[in-house]
Amino acid sequence: LKPFCLILSCVSATAQLVASLHGPSPWNHSKSMGNSNASAWGCCAGKPLEMTSELHTFAFPVIEHEGLEGCREEAPGLDAKTALPTLLEAPQPPQEGLKASFHLDDAEGSTDSTCENDDHMCERQYTHQEEQLLHAAKRRWTLTQHEVEKVRRASELEALLETTRAAITEVPARMVISANRYGSDAKLPRFEFGRHVPILALINPFSGGMAGSDILAIARGCPSYSRRFFNIIDVVKDQRRGGLLDVFRIELCKVKDEARAMATRPRLISAGGDGTASFSLFILFAALRADSARADEGLKDTGNGFIWTDAEMAESFPALAQMPLGSANDFGRTLGWGQKYPGDAEARGAFGSRSKAQADLERWIAAVISQDTRTANFDLFGIMPENGKEACDFKVCELTGPRGRNPKVSVNGKQQLIMKEPGTPVPLFVCLYFSAGFAAYMTARFQMNRRRGPLRNKLEYARQAAAITMESIPPQLNVGLEGVQLSCGGEPYFPPRSSDGTGGYKYREVGFLNINWQGGMANGRERAPACGRLCSSREPAKFNDGQMDMYRLKFASAIKNPGLTIQTDKKDGGLTLTYSGGHGKGIFFQWDGEARFAFSPSGDAFHMHIRKILNIPVVLGPGYDARVTGDADNGQEVRFGFAGETPEQRVAHQKRVMRGVLGELNAELLATSSDMTAAGLPCQ
Repeated sequence: LKPFCLILSCVSATAQLVASLHGPSPWNHSKSMGNSNASAWGCCAGKPLEMTSELHTFAFPVIEHEGLEGCREEAPGLDAKTALPTLLEAPQPPQEGLKASFHLDDAEGSTDSTCENDDHMCERQYTHQEEQLLHAAKRRWTLTQHEVEKVRRASELEALLETTRAAITEVPARMVISANRYGSDAKLPRFEFGRHVPILALINPFSGGMAGSDILAIARGCPSYSRRFFNIIDVVKDQRRGGLLDVFRIELCKVKDEARAMATRPRLISAGGDGTASFSLFILFAALRADSARADEGLKDTGNGFIWTDAEMAESFPALAQMPLGSANDFGRTLGWGQKYPGDAEARGAFGSRSKAQADLERWIAAVISQDTRTANFDLFGIMPENGKEACDFKVCELTGPRGRNPKVSVNGKQQLIMKEPGTPVPLFVCLYFSAGFAAYMTARFQMNRRRGPLRNKLEYARQAAAITMESIPPQLNVGLEGVQLSCGGEPYFPPRSSDGTGGYKYREVGFLNINWQGGMANGRERAPACGRLCSSREPAKFNDGQMDMYRLKFASAIKNPGLTIQTDKKDGGLTLTYSGGHGKGIFFQWDGEARFAFSPSGDAFHMHIRKILNIPVVLGPGYDARVTGDADNGQEVRFGFAGETPEQRVAHQKRVMRGVLGELNAELLATSSDMTAAGLPCQ
């Protein structure tokens, strides 16, 4: 009997602790009786049920008004209205000299409550109908508590959201101190619901020489835009419950409904450098990701891992409009939104220039929200594992070292490259272009020396390019693209005219274009003989033909092509890049202006697989030039969807995207110091 009493005491203590944390519960409570506890117990199917008189003041009125009829049905022989208070009445403390003891009758599936004196024992056992009534009351009380908790959580979430909304509509001090290049009284164009296309904006405040910050400050003063223009950096940082990502999700669902009522698609302004487009897509997928733990808060899975159905994703996934706030701005230029941010030239001119800059910004926003502005399909590629595998067989790290013209450091008497553990983004989306070799190495060095302002950044690119051509090759790199082989759709592409895969050392770069601008200077045209390069019109690189516009370059290619026009080869089926440079070596690659160093910790050959994974809608600006990019109409309905030749491929692409959103690709791709040490790479 003593072990059972000890267990019962522990259960009672635990119940009191739970009650203190979650509020009063009539089913988990006992009254103090000297040095022991006593309760009236009922049991059904061997499961004890503790009762208390607290039900008189809290739970019983709930049962009486909301669940009493169900209790009567389960115990028809009792009057629930009068029986429940009596059954749930807690016993009085025993008199002096009495001691409490308990007896559990497992064979009968019921519990006896027994109090004994030296010469007397009293016993009370619940009847079957009483047990039914008590358990029915408990079930209904529990359901009621769930509803109460649901209401409490909803109220709590709304309070958190209101606090977050209030914070984003305030203008930060840093935006007030500095003069706004668009003027202190600048406004965005008047937005009319039902007439203009609903929009959201994700803006990098530090891009465009802080032009993004000025545009955010203007939006804060415009009611139609203040709650829908977001600081993209703050959103990705604040993914807590009730935080900025939650507010963004709510506004995203609102613009979806508003656009659907207009029989159109909502739009998203992605404002920043070329890499901001991938960043914005990441936030969209993070906002739309389902979360079973918060299903009652609007995050219920519709069967595809998202809170929107496949039909809603296809019809209402926002069309991307790129505001050019970076250095090269290849994406914005390709889509017709300009190579400079709106008002760039006027904002730094003479007297009256701010009013001109403001007018330029108003015209830019007015074009985005206009129903007359066209949308188009856009191919999105992704860095994927080999077919049938869950993970890539390479790691990536990031270049570090002293800032300036030469990042190399002397190690063991040799000038070597020093690597560090990489930051975000993780290689996944390829929106614009991909390459391995010289341009990627130059970009990696530029990232260490990024300047403030587009012009100074372009000069820094040129400085790093010149330095690379004059320096010796570090031990971590091979000559040219030695050790690199590349195939497209299973057919060898690089090195060309090589039966054994050698000859890559003659080339400085290999990759593909998805858009027809790179670095704000070069564009692609389909390969042709020497005479045809000057005299014939050739097919440009197109962003929605489902093909990769492959290219390979030598240093002499600028003379042969001629100029900055790159000869391209349209290829289907994606690409596979294989690197077999040996232990202690790797290769720089870049996607959409982000550069990393890829290697194998074991020194074995590794592979990069890139193929089309998504079709997304984009908005074409008033400056769209079909002569450069071709006709944007590919003959298909503008829609969102995961790409793939088979349902299995489409599912694999969706899973890969979701893993990226959840941060699961970090451990797969991002190298640690141990990985770099194992590969023989000097690291920080």
